[in-house]
Amino acid sequence: MKQYFNYHTHTYRCNHARGDIDDYCQEAVKLQMKSLGFSDHTPLPNERWPNVRMHMDELAEYCEQIDLAKEKFPQLNIYKGLECEFDINLVNFYQDILLGKHKLEYLIGSVHWFPVGSTWLNSWRAPANVANLLAYSNYIIKIMESKLFSFIAHPDLFAAFYPEQNKNSEQCAIDIITAASELNIPLEINGYGLEKKQIKTSSGWRNQYPWEPFWEIAGDYNIRVVANSDAHKPSNVYGKIDEAIEVAEKFNLQVIDIFK
Repeated sequence: MKQYFNYHTHTYRCNHARGDIDDYCQEAVKLQMKSLGFSDHTPLPNERWPNVRMHMDELAEYCEQIDLAKEKFPQLNIYKGLECEFDINLVNFYQDILLGKHKLEYLIGSVHWFPVGSTWLNSWRAPANVANLLAYSNYIIKIMESKLFSFIAHPDLFAAFYPEQNKNSEQCAIDIITAASELNIPLEINGYGLEKKQIKTSSGWRNQYPWEPFWEIAGDYNIRVVANSDAHKPSNVYGKIDEAIEVAEKFNLQVIDIFK
């Protein structure tokens, strides 16, 4: 094991993962991990996308369970966070309720949906066109500019809906990476993507993400990266982190611990 931490972990509350706080902590202790961050999908006060996130009335209990785990598992450094969809109209919610009232220690910025006009498109199933690439990159840059988030999860997820490598996808990558460098926001190489079904392109089969051309471009910029498992079950608490680190090493990218 090359790394002793993971800061991207989901519980049963998001409706598409298994296990609770203690289950993940017990597994992490077995693996002799030192640090574990919980980052379930944040509830949203407007109840958007309720089938893939906890509800607002579950948030207090989620935070309480993490605080209790800090006492139960003193051998682990446990951090309380959430993975957030961004909405400019909810900035006060992120600041006052999540970071303030509930004392979350970190937020992850993430783009599972992105706005195009008055519509929100799914980052896996959006039509593969240049306009949507631009909308995706513009949205993820706004997330970084908010300075609310400790890092950006799977920033190369656009490669799932836009399968081809060409000047358009490369420009999307450059725009995101340039902003990350200028704003000093770490980007995540996501190990969970290495477990998903591959997609077919004109050049053959490849992972949906991590998309290696993205990280190859990143190697030419001054950016920091984090490697996480994006665990959706306790047995995956470490997951494919080693393989994610190998992607970083391949392109000479600096992997960091956000809490160091």
